[in-house]
Amino acid sequence: MARATIAVLGGAGNTGRRIARLLARAGGYDLRLMGRTKTSVDEAAARIAAETGATLIGVHADSSDRNGLLTALSGVDLVVSATAATQHVPVVASAALQLGIDYFDIHLSSPAKWRALRAIEPEIVRRGLQFVSDGGFHPGLPAVMVRRLSTLADLAQAPVYASFNVDWSRLSFGDGAAEDFMSELRQMDPSAFRDGRWMRSWRNSREFDFGPPQGRQQTIAMGIEELRSLPDRLPNLEDTGFYISGFGPVIDYVALPVVMLMSMLPPLRRLAASVFLAALKRWTPRDEWTVLVCDGRGTRDGASVTVRLRISHDDPYELTAIAATACVMEMTGDERHTGLFPQGVYVDPDRFLGSLGRMGGRIEETVEPV
Repeated sequence: MARATIAVLGGAGNTGRRIARLLARAGGYDLRLMGRTKTSVDEAAARIAAETGATLIGVHADSSDRNGLLTALSGVDLVVSATAATQHVPVVASAALQLGIDYFDIHLSSPAKWRALRAIEPEIVRRGLQFVSDGGFHPGLPAVMVRRLSTLADLAQAPVYASFNVDWSRLSFGDGAAEDFMSELRQMDPSAFRDGRWMRSWRNSREFDFGPPQGRQQTIAMGIEELRSLPDRLPNLEDTGFYISGFGPVIDYVALPVVMLMSMLPPLRRLAASVFLAALKRWTPRDEWTVLVCDGRGTRDGASVTVRLRISHDDPYELTAIAATACVMEMTGDERHTGLFPQGVYVDPDRFLGSLGRMGGRIEETVEPV
C-alpha cells in the first residue's frame, strides 16, 4: 500500500493509544482513533499529534454497532480492534468484510472468537483480504519465537514461558473490560503439546527459572491458536506449549478462586469482575515487567544443542503495542498474504523481531551445545 489509512478501535484505551502512537512515529499512515466517547479519542489524537507531529483524527464508533462501523470505517484500508470487547469481534469483522478492508485484533485467543472468524474465512479468501487475529505478545509472540528457533536447530522441544506484571493501580478501564477479562479466564484452555500429542489438563504446569529478578515461578499451560499448526510444520517437535505464571499468591490462591465461583452465577458476574479488578489493584506488585522465554532443545549439524530466545520489556502494555504495530507494518507492506491467520503464523519471524527490537523490545538469542 502507498499510504494506508488505519482505524484503531479503542484508540483512547491502554493499548490502542500506544499502537496509534507507534504508528504515528513510524510515519506513512493516516490514522483514525475510534471509540465510544468522542471526547476521549479527540484528546488522545491531539496528544499523539503533539508528541509525533503526525495528523490524527478522532471518530465516534462503537464496536457493537455494525451500521455505525460501516460509516466510520468508510475509506479505511485496515481496522485494528484494540478494545476490551472480544464479544464484538463478529460485528467488527463482518463490517470489515463488507467494506473489503483488512482486519487485525489484539483480543485473547478464545474458541468463540475463532469460530466466528472461521465462519467467514472462505469469503475473506475470496475477496483477497488479510484477517489477522491473536495479536500482541500473549498470544502473538510464542509461535514467532518457536519458528525463529526452528531456523537454528531441528527442534524436538520448544515450550514458551511467560511472566508479566502491570501496576494495576495506575490503570483505568472502560465499561465491561473487567467482565471480559473474567470471561477469558473462565474459558482458559490448559492445553499443551506433550509427547507428540495435544493434552488438555490442569496438570499441565511447570516451574521455570526466568532469571533475575523474576527467578523461579510456577506456570500453567494456556492453549493458544497460533501453536496448533507448529507440530505439522516441525515434524520432529514433541513438546511445545505456552506456559504463563500467575498474579501472585494472594490473587492466585485466594481472590481468583472466590471470584471464579461467583462468576459462575450470571447475576454475580459483574460484581465478581469488580472484586477481581479491585484485588488486582490492591494485592499485585507495583513493579512492572514482561519476560517470554522459548527454551528449545534439538539438534544442529548432528549435535545436540539448546537454543533459547528471550524477549522482555519493562511495560507489558507497551510490548503488546510494539508487537501489534510490527504486525500491522507487515500487513501494510508490499507483500500481502490473503486469508485468516494468527499473528504468530502470519508474520515473518526475522522481519518481525527486527521491528520489535527497533521499537524497544529486548531480544536475546543463544545457541549452546548440550
